[in-house]
Amino acid sequence: MSILYRIKPTDKKSIEAFYDVFKRMPDGSIKGWSVTETYRWGQGFVEDIDELPYSDDSEHNVDPTIGWGCELEDLCAVYFEFDESFSDEEKAEVEQAWEDGGAGWLYDGEHDWEVEDDSITILGPFVVDKIDEDVYNESIETVELKQRPLFVATTGWPFGDKE
Repeated sequence: MSILYRIKPTDKKSIEAFYDVFKRMPDGSIKGWSVTETYRWGQGFVEDIDELPYSDDSEHNVDPTIGWGCELEDLCAVYFEFDESFSDEEKAEVEQAWEDGGAGWLYDGEHDWEVEDDSITILGPFVVDKIDEDVYNESIETVELKQRPLFVATTGWPFGDKE
């Protein structure tokens, strides 16, 4: 049995999918853009209990390649950011390609863009279930999240008195 931890938001409109994209230009410069999609519902997974969010965290990032998929539902909004090198026409081309194919176009389309980073952000509060990776959509138990420990400052450098 392989254990995973499934993290879901308790509130609607609490999932963000983020993609940071670039390409190298013939002159050696880099051109880039990013897109953030917001969804009404979804999920994310972590492999280790130490990777869970704290109960008072406002958000938690997860790797979208872990688990059964993020099952993103009901797209709410799409936000693009382009570096200053983009013309309005180039921006419109990227936005149209994204509208036509989304992340599928990004990963499988005919273009020169490379994905620098992609992640799923789940906005708190969270519900976390311990699951068996081999048994789809069945919870073993609900995990109670811990509160973030208080930070206690020390006066010594870096973690105690210097000798």
